[in-house]
Amino acid sequence: MNFQQFEEFLLSDKCYDEHDVSIIDTNGLQHYVEAAEHFEYQIKMTRYLAEQKVTVKIEQMENHWKFNDRTMHLFYNPKNGPTFSEHTDPINVIIECKDGIKHIEVEGWEIDLLPNERLYIPADTFHKALNYEKALVISHGISDTETLERLRKND
Repeated sequence: MNFQQFEEFLLSDKCYDEHDVSIIDTNGLQHYVEAAEHFEYQIKMTRYLAEQKVTVKIEQMENHWKFNDRTMHLFYNPKNGPTFSEHTDPINVIIECKDGIKHIEVEGWEIDLLPNERLYIPADTFHKALNYEKALVISHGISDTETLERLRKND
C-alpha cells in the first residue's frame, strides 16, 4: 500500500464500515473518529488529510489482509506529525514501512526505515515513532513464537 492507496482506502465505505479509525492529536492523545454516516466521516478524514496536523491510525487491518495470526494497525503520519510518547507494548511488534521514511527510536537508538524495510521490537522494549518525514507504516503485533519466527525469516 502506498500513500495514494491509503487515502483511497481511508475514505472508502469498507474502511468506515469495518475498521476503527482514530487520530493522534498534537498532545499525543488518541481519539476515535465518530461519524453518524459515511459522508460525515469522509468530510472529517478529508479535512485531517488536508491539514496534515494529525496522525491517522486504522485498526483491524489483519482482517483486510486476511491474517489470523497477528494484529495489524496502519499508521499514516504527516511530516513532523504527532505521535505517542515513548512506550512499551506487551507483545512483540514488527514495524514495516510501506511508503515514505519512518524514523523510530528504540531504547535510545534512532533507526530509519525505507519502504519494504522492517524493524523487530521485542515485547516490553521502550520505543517511540519520530515523525520527521511523511510515512505510512504497518505495526504487526505478534503474541506467539511460531508466527514471530516465520515473519522474521520469510514473510
